[in-house]
Amino acid sequence: MAREYCRDACGIMQSSMKSEERWTKWSRPEQANYFRELKPFMVASVLLIVAGAIFGIVSSISSPEIAGARSEAIKEFSRLFLGLSKPYLALAIFLNNALKTLAVIVLGIFAGLLPLVFLLANGYVLGLVLHASLTSKGLAAFFLAIAPHGVFELPAILLGTSVGLRLGAHALRRFFGKGEGSLGNDLARGLRFFVTVIVPMLLLAALIEAFVTSALASK
Repeated sequence: MAREYCRDACGIMQSSMKSEERWTKWSRPEQANYFRELKPFMVASVLLIVAGAIFGIVSSISSPEIAGARSEAIKEFSRLFLGLSKPYLALAIFLNNALKTLAVIVLGIFAGLLPLVFLLANGYVLGLVLHASLTSKGLAAFFLAIAPHGVFELPAILLGTSVGLRLGAHALRRFFGKGEGSLGNDLARGLRFFVTVIVPMLLLAALIEAFVTSALASK
């Protein structure tokens, strides 16, 4: 009995080590293959956020009072971060973006509904901010406020929504009996991609936003 127990325990440890090794290993060919799988969902993510932005701009033009109230609500949310020192500001921005992106990925298994809503809502907010900046401060001010950190933040978030949409498509195929492969394994791949690719991009974006973008905006 003792030998059998030891043998079982060793087997569990070996399988655990192998799964940990699979988790930490993310070779270039694997990354390239996963990027290829994400391409159609990345295109869908871009189209959805652009659609949301267009709706936000149209809403600002057609209903300036409502759009103004929404812009004020966005400003009130932004003021929550104003009193923080730059290191804590970077941490707050990183945690906010990372947790939202993680939720979009994990809950994407529910037919991709959360990534869909997330993209449209954030595109809408982007459209409101763009229109408000154009009418008050000009296009240059908008790019100064967005571009430095947005170069990393926006692609990272779009990659996260792409993973969520891909998981949603897989879940729908499984629901209709057409999917292949395990949804759990697919989710594990998405989480590994989140940890190894998206998280570093979001961390870099948060540091740039806290230390560089805030300085540019104040000037």
